[in-house]
Amino acid sequence: MKNMDKFAENLMDETLKEAAETFFGKRRELEDDLEFLQQQAEELQRQARGIEGIVTRLNHVLGRGSAAQEFWTGLDSSELAGVPADWEHDVALPRAWTSRGRFLGLVRSLYMQLAERIDVYTHGRYVEDKEVAGKKQLTTNLKSVTDFAESINAAIREINACNRPDDVMAFARSMDVEGGQKRKLAGSDLTYNFDQDLCFKELSIDDLGLAKYPELSTDRQSMQKVDALAKDIYSRYKKEIKDVLDEIYG
Repeated sequence: MKNMDKFAENLMDETLKEAAETFFGKRRELEDDLEFLQQQAEELQRQARGIEGIVTRLNHVLGRGSAAQEFWTGLDSSELAGVPADWEHDVALPRAWTSRGRFLGLVRSLYMQLAERIDVYTHGRYVEDKEVAGKKQLTTNLKSVTDFAESINAAIREINACNRPDDVMAFARSMDVEGGQKRKLAGSDLTYNFDQDLCFKELSIDDLGLAKYPELSTDRQSMQKVDALAKDIYSRYKKEIKDVLDEIYG
């Protein structure tokens, strides 16, 4: 009987160990994924600050924001007009003989920089892998982060459904036959309420604080439209724009 008891005890220990490794292993993997997702979100927030910095400077060139609404509405991107206008002397200034030429060059240059930054932010770009020679990897981008967050939510739903804390605890206690008998004699049933505290809550993409930007095209037709809008704005906001250019070019 002692051998049988020892066998049963060892079997119970192995079963409980396997159940614990499954339960805590899946949770640890999910926690690692959540930490990585947060790191990716922080990288996107850094990229977003760069994007908004360019919009800020472009809106400043547009007569300190006075023509920003008109410009961005003409490009079906009116949400960018709401970014406050400001200037930092960290922009490569195009050379031109006239104020008009300087203005058109600045608008075109900043617009193209912005379009590239938004494309990288939204879709990423392939760069050389720092660890594996000859391999390329996609940079952190809004689409991949959003997809990753959705896959984490799917994992959360699976873990909450198949590895519920209450069920795991009930299983563990059911293996302790002797302890279970004592609890029954004491009037304690195998009921638990760990789910509320230990189950994972699904993510809300909005809680990651990730901005969305309109995608800007730089094909020939789009750039012709940018130039046409800039020329029209210069003709009607000449004084405001000249004041800005005097400030920028010194």
